[in-house]
Amino acid sequence: MKKFLIVLLAAFVVLMVNPSTSKAKVIYDGVEIVKGQTGKLTFSKDVKVYKKNANGQFESMLVKKGNYFRVYNIEKYNKQTYYWMSSGYRVQASDLTVFKAIPFEQRVQFYQNPAYMWINRDKPFYSFYNESDSLATHAHSYYTYLNKWGNFIFEQGELVNTYNMSFVGGGIEKRTIDPTDIQLIEPQVVNKDTLFIVTKDTVQHIKPYLINNNDYYQRLARPLPAGTVLKSVGFKIGNYYAVTFNSESDLYSTFFVPESYVVEKAN
Repeated sequence: MKKFLIVLLAAFVVLMVNPSTSKAKVIYDGVEIVKGQTGKLTFSKDVKVYKKNANGQFESMLVKKGNYFRVYNIEKYNKQTYYWMSSGYRVQASDLTVFKAIPFEQRVQFYQNPAYMWINRDKPFYSFYNESDSLATHAHSYYTYLNKWGNFIFEQGELVNTYNMSFVGGGIEKRTIDPTDIQLIEPQVVNKDTLFIVTKDTVQHIKPYLINNNDYYQRLARPLPAGTVLKSVGFKIGNYYAVTFNSESDLYSTFFVPESYVVEKAN
């Protein structure tokens, strides 16, 4: 009995030290889903899939009909859809592919404070604004950080973007969003008191991505000459810090700057 109690106590201690081992698996459509997964992909018959290795050579794999793969990212451009499967294989949507999207409610539960990134290159994301007492929209292109353009809620099983227009006398505007147009990312936390100094001339990056001068907002971006002091707004996406000017603090004024263009200002 004493030996049994010791074993039981040891098991309890292991669970307390490493609570992640006790987390319940999340199941959808009969299989386990994981953080970063967008959907599951099967094929209607046996097919070969390909991936490009670091050395430039292509590697193939035979996939049997009915076998499923996790899809972590989706690309949409030139009216085509591509699925990035687990193991690095990329497959174009066709009559041989059967994709099943994971409900957004289940995708988002893996994240503490997710960043919503627009990933549809064929279709822009439209944000609301008010101009001359009439409701209008701005179009935002690939990899726009959507969190600053309203909230996302679930209504009757659909993902809905809402924007509060009360600051100009309007109400709550709503638009249904295709959840596969959004990639979820867990931002890295950065202290909000951190100040950065720009080390070489650049401009505001409206998104945490390479500059696209055809983007409406990028064309309006302010220059950031070397020596400019910026303030962290609390997070980082990839190699881009989310910042604002030291005199501003609201989310609407947030923009991004590449990590390689700034250094942390000493106290």
